[in-house]
Amino acid sequence: MRKVNLALCVLGLSIASVGAQAATSGTITFNGKLISETCAVKPGTEDQTVTLPTLSALDFPAAGAEHGSKDFTIQVESCGPSITKVAAHFEAINSSGANAVTGNLVNTAPVADAADNTEIRLYNMSDSSQVRVGSTGESFNVDATTHAVNIGYAGGYYSTGAATDGLVTAQVQYVLAYP
Repeated sequence: MRKVNLALCVLGLSIASVGAQAATSGTITFNGKLISETCAVKPGTEDQTVTLPTLSALDFPAAGAEHGSKDFTIQVESCGPSITKVAAHFEAINSSGANAVTGNLVNTAPVADAADNTEIRLYNMSDSSQVRVGSTGESFNVDATTHAVNIGYAGGYYSTGAATDGLVTAQVQYVLAYP
C-alpha cells in the first residue's frame, strides 16, 4: 500500500510540475486602422531644421540631464470633415536612429566631431512629457471651419552620461496620426 501511495504522489508531482513550467513562446496580435479621409502637411513646411542653442557640456554632468529644448510646429491643412484631432507619430529614420532604452534620437554627427553621451529627446509642448521615438505625440483639435491646425512639439538635448564638447545631429521622420 505504501508503494502505491508513493507512486501516486510521484505521478501527481510530475504532472503538477509540467503545468508549472514557464511558457517559452506566445502570440502577439497587431490591430490597427487605416483611413482614406486624412489631413495634409502644408506644402513647403514638411521638412524642417531645428537649431538648438549652443550650451556648455558642463550643463550635462551625468545621465538624465535635459536642457536646451526648442519648439517646432507642423502646419496641417485640408483635413477631411470627419477629422477632429491630429497628432504626429515619430519614427526613427533607420534602425540605428533611436536608443531603445531612452526612447531618444541618437547623435549621428560624424564621430570625430560628435559630442559623446548626448541624444535628442522629443517632448509634448503642453506638459513637457517625453514623446518616445516610435510613439505618437499629443493630439490637437482641428479647426472645424478652416480644417487646419498647427501641431507643436519640442526637441532638446538629453545626456546619457557626462557629455563632452562636440556636435549633435539627429533626424526623425513623422507621419500624421488620427487619434
